[in-house]
Amino acid sequence: MDTTPAAEPALRERLAGYLVAFGIGLAVGAAVGVIVWLATAARLSDAVGYTYCALGAVLLLVGGVRGSGYSRPSPGGRAALGGGLGAAWEAAGRRGEAIDPVRLDPIERRRRRLIAPANPAAFWQVVAGCAYLAIGVLLTVLLATPAG
Repeated sequence: MDTTPAAEPALRERLAGYLVAFGIGLAVGAAVGVIVWLATAARLSDAVGYTYCALGAVLLLVGGVRGSGYSRPSPGGRAALGGGLGAAWEAAGRRGEAIDPVRLDPIERRRRRLIAPANPAAFWQVVAGCAYLAIGVLLTVLLATPAG
């Protein structure tokens, strides 16, 4: 039985999907901006621009968390959901197993979690977040009418 992970598709193959998702995000952001414009006294460029800025901020946060390794649960986090590390010690004792103290070491767990493998989808989420922020800022700043 072959347990090697499947090879990641080339960027050329993934880029089309990323661009389609970006285009869908542009359309949804524009639709939400139009709804905000109709519901408030904001200018259309501001409503759509701020919507893109919010979408960009969300993508930056989500992509950053997914790419950092903090989204992967640690053994301590999983144990806390199941009654804490004391419950893990008791369960291992009932099964006659020994728990590796290195596995319970919080510094070692954090080190293993932070050495996350490359996540190209998270990288492109952050890139899209930056692009949406840039579009939002351009819409609100460049299309702003001068005061006075």
